Amino acid sequence: MKDDRAKKMYDYHVWANQKVFEHLKQLPEEVYKEQINSVFSSISDVMVHLYATDITWLETMKESSYEDTVTAVNRRKQEASEGSIEELERLYHSLSEEYYRFFAEQQDSESIIITEHPRFGRTEFVLADLIHHVVNHGTYHRGNISAMLHQQGERGVPTDYVYFLFK
Repeated sequence: MKDDRAKKMYDYHVWANQKVFEHLKQLPEEVYKEQINSVFSSISDVMVHLYATDITWLETMKESSYEDTVTAVNRRKQEASEGSIEELERLYHSLSEEYYRFFAEQQDSESIIITEHPRFGRTEFVLADLIHHVVNHGTYHRGNISAMLHQQGERGVPTDYVYFLFK
């Protein structure tokens, strides 16, 4: 896939996730796993959810079957749930490399992705739309993390797209 806007948005997603990891690792260790009354029960749960969802959408982009996608997500989510923040960061990095390898194999971001879902049936997506969805979903949950940090008396880290453009 040639360097286009959809890939640039994914670059932003990787950058923003890395900023969150860097910030979380500087905080007291208990902040990451502390149980709180929020959208998710802990920041680690949000991070694992983001990881699992990014796997789901990569498998969808690859046109994997629904069953194969669920199997891959469950296996990798279990591994991520059991590890430290450093281990999850390593898994995220590896997943982003999988995304970049997939993008390198694509002609362009306007290709059609066909998927079958037991509830939603057969659906066609434009690859760029799925990439934008991954980024949008990540942005939403990075906002959850910021709010959860504030609940714990910590500050969030700015990951707005414009900060990525300034870098």
